[in-house]
Amino acid sequence: MRELSLLAGIKSKIIKNQLIFRTKNQTRGWMLLGILSILFFIGDYLFFKKMFVYIKSLPDTLWDILLPQFLNVICLTFFSMLIFSNIIASISTLYLSKDLELLISSPLKTRNIYISRFLQTTINSSWMFLIFGIPIFIALGTVWNATPEYFLGMILAIIPFILIPAGAGVLITTLLMRYFPARKTYQFLSTIAILFIGGLVMFLRFLEPEKILGKKEIPLELIEQYLEALKVPSYWFLPSRWISGALETATRSDHSEMWLWVAVSWAGAVAILAVCLFAASRLYYSGWSIAYSGRSSSRFHPKSGSWKIIEKLLWFVKSPLRAILLKDMKIFFRDPSQWTQVFILAALVIIYIFNIRNLPINSLFIKNFVSVMNIALAAVVISAIGVRFVFPTTSVEGKSFWLIKSAPINFDRYLWGKFFFYLFPLIFLSELLIIVSNLFLDVDSYLMLISAFGIFFLTIGLTGLGIGLGAIYPIFNHDNIAELATSTGAIYYMIVGLAYIGITVMFGLRPVWAHFSQKFLDKSVGGVEIYICYAVVLILTAAVTYIPIKMGAKSLREAEA
Repeated sequence: MRELSLLAGIKSKIIKNQLIFRTKNQTRGWMLLGILSILFFIGDYLFFKKMFVYIKSLPDTLWDILLPQFLNVICLTFFSMLIFSNIIASISTLYLSKDLELLISSPLKTRNIYISRFLQTTINSSWMFLIFGIPIFIALGTVWNATPEYFLGMILAIIPFILIPAGAGVLITTLLMRYFPARKTYQFLSTIAILFIGGLVMFLRFLEPEKILGKKEIPLELIEQYLEALKVPSYWFLPSRWISGALETATRSDHSEMWLWVAVSWAGAVAILAVCLFAASRLYYSGWSIAYSGRSSSRFHPKSGSWKIIEKLLWFVKSPLRAILLKDMKIFFRDPSQWTQVFILAALVIIYIFNIRNLPINSLFIKNFVSVMNIALAAVVISAIGVRFVFPTTSVEGKSFWLIKSAPINFDRYLWGKFFFYLFPLIFLSELLIIVSNLFLDVDSYLMLISAFGIFFLTIGLTGLGIGLGAIYPIFNHDNIAELATSTGAIYYMIVGLAYIGITVMFGLRPVWAHFSQKFLDKSVGGVEIYICYAVVLILTAAVTYIPIKMGAKSLREAEA
C-alpha cells in the first residue's frame, strides 16, 4: 500500500502541476470540454428518457419483452467496447509508456507498478462509458419512478461493470505480450478487430429494421416477432447480463434480486482482479522485457523491398522531407496505439454505409435530399478521423522535435508534405463513402457530381485545418499519442471543422435547390448566385487550408526545440 500510495501521489502531483501551471489555451480548452460534456450528458439523458417513456406507454406484455432486451443490447455493446478499448489502452500504459523504464528499474515492486497502470488503463478507457451510459441508467430510473435504492444499486453495479472488462482487456494483453513476439501480437489483435467488426455488421444486418420502420400501423404480432428476433446473448455468466439484470429487477422494485445481481458482479470483479494480480507476479516483467527489447524493431526491415518501393514513389520530394515522410510511415506501423485504431474507424465506416443502404426511403425526392445531407455526415466522419490521425502529426515528433528544428528543412514545406501525406488516403476514404452511399440512394448524375466535389473540397479543408492547428498547438511531452485527441487544440479543431462543414453545406444548398426545382417542380430558379456559392466554397476551403498551415509553420519556427 505504501508503494501504491507513492505512485498515486506522483500521478496526483503531475495532475496538480498541470492544473496550476496551465496556459490560457489549456484553461479555455478544459472549460469548453467540460461544458460540451455536460451538454452531451443532458442531451443523452433527455433522448433516452423520451425513449423509455415510449416503451412504458406500450402494453405491459410488450414492454416486459422490450425493456430487458433493450438493456441487454445496451450493456452487451458497452461491455464489448470496454474490453476492446482496454486492450488497446493497456498496450500503451503497460508496455509502451516512456516512463516505465525508470519505474521498473526502481526499487518499486513490479506488481505495484502493474496495479497502478491497471487503474490508469481503467480510467482512460472508461470515461466515455460514464458519459454515455450513466444518463441512460438515470433516465431508466426516472421514468420508472425508481426508489433511492435503485440509484444506490446502479452505482454499485457500474463499478464492477467497469472493472471486469478492464481486467479482461489487461489480462489478454499481458498474455499476448508474454507468449507472442510483437509482430504476432499485432496480427492477433488485428484478427480480433476484424472478427469484431464482421460480427457487429452481421448483427446489424440480421436485425432487418426495415420490417417495421416506415410503417404507420404495425400489427402487435409483428412487433412481438421482431422483438424475439432482437434477442442477444443473455447468459447468466455474462457481466453484461449482471448489470442489466440488476437494473431491470430494480425497475420492478424487486430489490432483493437486484442486490443478488450486484453481489454476483462484485464477485466476478474480485475474481478477475485476483487473476490479474497473479499474471502481474508471473508474466508482466518478462512480457515488458520482450516488448522493450523489441521496440527498435519494425514491421518491415528498413532496407526491405517495401520501403525501397515507397522511397522511389516519393522521388519528386526533396531528400530531407522524403526522409521525414518515410519516418512518419514507419512510426505509424510500429506504434500499435495508432494503427490498431484503423480497425475501429473501419467499423464506423462499414456501419455508416450499412445504415445508408438500409434507410427505409421510397421517395425519390427524400433520397436526393438525404444524399445532400450525406455530404455533411461524411465530412463529420473525416473530421473524426482527422482529429485522431492528422491533428497529432506534429506532436508525434515528441521530444525529438529538436532534430527537426535543427535540420535544414523549411517548416512550410514540412507541413505541406504532411498535408499531402494524409490528404490522398482521406480523399480515397471520403469519396468511397460518398460514391457508395449515393449508389445505394440511386441519385442522379448531378448530385453524384456535386457530392463528390463537395466532399473533395471538405476533405482538403479539414486536412489543412488539422495539420495547421496541430502545429499551432503541439504537445511534444506526451506519454500516449491517443491523449492528443482530447487536448485543447483538438477541441478547437473539431469546433472550427464543424463550423466549416456547416458553412460549406449551407452555401452548397442553393445550387442543389435550383437543381431540385428544375427536376421535381419543373421550375427554373437561380442565376449568378449559384456561381457565387461555388466561389465562396472554393475561397473558404483555400482559407481554411492555407491560413492554419501558414500560422502553424510560423509557430514551429518560433517554438523552442
